[in-house]
Amino acid sequence: MSNHTPRGDYFSSGYPICIMNIVHQGNVLLHDHAFYELVYIENGFAMHTWDDNNTVLTSGDIFIISPGQAHSYIGAQNTKIYNCLFLPEAVEPDIDKYMSLPGISDVLKGGGNGEWTKVSLDLPQRHQISALLNNMLWESLNKPSGWEINVRAMFSQLLVFYSRMYQNRKLSAPNTTMYMKYVYDSLTFIQRNYNRELLIKDVADSVGISADYLTRHFKMILGVTPIEYVKTFRIAKAAEILRTTDRSVSEISSETGFSDISHFSRQFKQVTGITPSQFRKEKTNK
Repeated sequence: MSNHTPRGDYFSSGYPICIMNIVHQGNVLLHDHAFYELVYIENGFAMHTWDDNNTVLTSGDIFIISPGQAHSYIGAQNTKIYNCLFLPEAVEPDIDKYMSLPGISDVLKGGGNGEWTKVSLDLPQRHQISALLNNMLWESLNKPSGWEINVRAMFSQLLVFYSRMYQNRKLSAPNTTMYMKYVYDSLTFIQRNYNRELLIKDVADSVGISADYLTRHFKMILGVTPIEYVKTFRIAKAAEILRTTDRSVSEISSETGFSDISHFSRQFKQVTGITPSQFRKEKTNK
């Protein structure tokens, strides 16, 4: 059972677009909205739950939540987020044009049942979207003459930007610099090998660089160290198994690469704030 956020909390003025910049720390309970929500992770990282799926969000990730889709954040670590909330009225004047955009059409047709998709941006793309969202925020807060026209124009740019990134997400990996490619290749290695003993050296060797070099650029690009990412990715996978199966905590600990159940329980509580057994009980009772 999720908490429902009504539109009146953010759209009391009647304007159908609301832009915010907030920092999440810890957990944000499962909730759904009566509006669309575009989320951009500017800094930090967190586990994200949508439906029965868990993933790790890191700097540069962008996605859209449709009305009625419940989601939550777990173990957010100084996670700076831009939220662009919008009502159907924001797209209705040009609905046919928006429905022709890859990714946007899927969201608008979703009705709460569409597939959740995360798009990861490279450094130039991050600078571009941060500037756009920051300009939207400034206009919304200061409300100079013509601000509503400006925000709506930038909102259209934002959706077109998202659509293009969505369309290209499987066609090319971010590779504007060599170190960016190293980091993304290491993420792939971690996701394929998280369930076994994994050292930074193993990850670095897989992409042909030193552990120090990987750690330095991993931190710069994603805002976390490789060890932090591995831990959080494992916890995300464990939480997903806890939510969707009846396998024992001991089995799940082993399946997700932890050396023993005690270590697993400590790490799980450190990230989520509760033990694996408490997590399963809470999710089962909802």
